[in-house]
Amino acid sequence: MAPTVQPPLFSFISDQSLALLLPVIVYWAYSLLFHWISVQEFPWLEKYRIHDKEEETRNRVSLSDVIKAVIIQQALQTALGFIVVLADDSEMVFDDDLSLTKYQLWIGQLCALTGLQDIVSQKTIETMAYVAYFYLESAVRFFVAMSFLDTWQYFLHRLFHNVPYLYKHFHSRHHRLYVTYSFGALYNHPFEGFLMDSVGASLAFLVSGMGNRGALAFFSFSTLKTVDDHCGYNLPFNPLQRLFYNNADYHDIHHQNFGIKSNFSQPFGTIWDHVLGTHMSREEANKIIKMKEERKAARVAAMTSNPLPSTIGAVAVGSSPSIKPSSVYSKDDDVHSSGNNSGNDSHEEAEQEKRSSAALRRTASFVFESSNNTSASNGSVSSAVELPGYREILATRVRVDNGFVSGKGQGKAL
Repeated sequence: MAPTVQPPLFSFISDQSLALLLPVIVYWAYSLLFHWISVQEFPWLEKYRIHDKEEETRNRVSLSDVIKAVIIQQALQTALGFIVVLADDSEMVFDDDLSLTKYQLWIGQLCALTGLQDIVSQKTIETMAYVAYFYLESAVRFFVAMSFLDTWQYFLHRLFHNVPYLYKHFHSRHHRLYVTYSFGALYNHPFEGFLMDSVGASLAFLVSGMGNRGALAFFSFSTLKTVDDHCGYNLPFNPLQRLFYNNADYHDIHHQNFGIKSNFSQPFGTIWDHVLGTHMSREEANKIIKMKEERKAARVAAMTSNPLPSTIGAVAVGSSPSIKPSSVYSKDDDVHSSGNNSGNDSHEEAEQEKRSSAALRRTASFVFESSNNTSASNGSVSSAVELPGYREILATRVRVDNGFVSGKGQGKAL
């Protein structure tokens, strides 16, 4: 029997065009579902939210800008895909009969080698060949595509973090999202999105040797998984999050300051993180968060247990030095979204904390000494002005939330 051309799944659209459009539909449908859940704030689901709602103020990009950027990126990539589809007028040709005959031959030879040819009937061999060709081979091709895409995205993702130019000009855009949500799954620079997602998925499709139906399923499933990884919820009953270790909770660690050099794997497995030593578990992340909280709490406790004299917040009139709030406490930009992150910033937050604390202690010491010197020379402090911003600094530093000082919703990391 001659090879047959596989008919399209739907008569009004080719499988190639559907493989381009269906992932876009899946993206927005699944994103809207999680957005609705987030807006409704169902009590039984809120306990699974990874970050509190108010923590989204740390994000350096608005929801509307995220949606616009994703639409533009998808429009460009879909248009490019259609150009490729129109330029390729070939049709997928399958010789199912020939493939089934090969499987029957191989299974028959295996039975002969194991001495089972008298036990296994020809009907059983045909059934086994059918299952092997239509199901097992398809599953293997799908697994090959998943493995290739994981490998492609891990090394490319890590490269975009470790090369300063690539991070600053391209990947830093995605890390403007400290608290991820579903719409932001494909919020990337168009160049990065094309290289990491479009090229990676297309190569995975070619390497696996799957047909248009396989591409349709693989592209749609990859999109579904990517959205789920950014949904912001750690759902114990979500099969995508339970069957895959690379889930929303795992990827959330990568979007935090302390985990930005970890958990590069996406979107399916975590094998490369384990093999190359870049894996960070939630337990390890919680230890880091707890350590940061304890360090900040100890620093605040030390400040409150050793109160300064009443003149600490004052500088005698006529003293020459001029103290500005910026010299006392300097808020650093979020390392994820500053656009100047070279990728070597996993310890930058701790260093900023040390510098801020040292500056505060130096200023307090200076004010104390200035007040004493003035009192000694003049006999008393006749008039004083409050150190600008001092009370606000103390109030802000006490408000510790998940290892970060919220600072009245300013969205800054110490």
